[in-house]
Amino acid sequence: MTLLQNSRGLGSLNSMLGDGLRSLDITEAEHGTAVRHYTALGETFSDHWDLTRGDNVITPQGSFALGTVVRNIHRNDEIDLDAVAIRDIDKTSISQAELKTDAGIPVATYARSSSSGYPTVTECERCWTLHWANMHLDLLPAIPNREPLESGILITDKEVREWLRSDPTGYADWFRAQMREALTAALEAKSMQIDEVPEWQIKTTLQQTVQALKRHRDIYFSDHLEDRPASIILTTLAARAYTGGDDLYEVLRSVTNQMRFLMEHRNGTWWLANPVRQEENFADSWAKHPERAEWFFRWAEDVANDFDGLGVKSGLDHTVPLLASAFGDRVAKAASFGYASAVNNARSTQQLHVASGGTLVAAATAAETSRKARSHGFAGGSTN
Repeated sequence: MTLLQNSRGLGSLNSMLGDGLRSLDITEAEHGTAVRHYTALGETFSDHWDLTRGDNVITPQGSFALGTVVRNIHRNDEIDLDAVAIRDIDKTSISQAELKTDAGIPVATYARSSSSGYPTVTECERCWTLHWANMHLDLLPAIPNREPLESGILITDKEVREWLRSDPTGYADWFRAQMREALTAALEAKSMQIDEVPEWQIKTTLQQTVQALKRHRDIYFSDHLEDRPASIILTTLAARAYTGGDDLYEVLRSVTNQMRFLMEHRNGTWWLANPVRQEENFADSWAKHPERAEWFFRWAEDVANDFDGLGVKSGLDHTVPLLASAFGDRVAKAASFGYASAVNNARSTQQLHVASGGTLVAAATAAETSRKARSHGFAGGSTN
């Protein structure tokens, strides 16, 4: 059966992409579990830092804060979450190593508690990671950046002697600003206020585009994950290229055809500035690993071609295999199931029509020349 490639209606690329990408989202149950872990960890850190006066805080960051979480295909589709634990003290009162070691104590305490689900704990260069069966949480120790004319936080790093500057809250504010108009329109369409709806329940085309890019990247680089571009690079490029719009497929095409041209080349070094800290280069590792730049530009061209190719031909036999190739079986199956459910629902409510050429359309988009599709019983016989 033919798909409507240029419509947001039944069987359109937008509806199939949307259904497919939603399969990568964090579910309501997973969201509740993540919130419980954040809350319990915060209480454990609060008890541990009880003698530290000030605003000690643990807060989500990264994709969970931005609404761009996707399942890691190379880790059996588990959820990757990030948080930062900020101890409200001056950098002169503690070293990086001391802060990192100290933060590991409440992490271990929580991991031993019965309410934690007993995750395993590992130490990384900058963070502590708690691993559960279907998700893991990277917790980054930090302190406030109180240097003159500065904001944000200072974070630890095993390989760097000086404190590293970061501003995840500022970055999240910038990202939300890039999609504020689209998010407001989506919420107004549901007659709801922004502060009444968790961001993970309402997705703009920018958030969905970032999810699509991350999933495509993970499949493309499945044999050499160390060369894949960092999520912060994809997120920043997508947000910079984004001009709004509720047509997901067109946004995907527009962003992927622009983003590789948004990388700067400064004095022989590839550069992508942090939008809230212009002196920070998100692509700084490319100087030490030049092959990563080569891989990025190769992938960026291929992902643009892949998304362009989705709209070349219509039909489930064309679209579903391309979705599987670009995003994996999970997305392709969800897209197919969403299409089948929409068709069955339209048929059961007598809203399904067949336009000229054999295209299925719902009543709202049916052409004058369309005819009603015959409904069928369980064994395939007509019930009309």
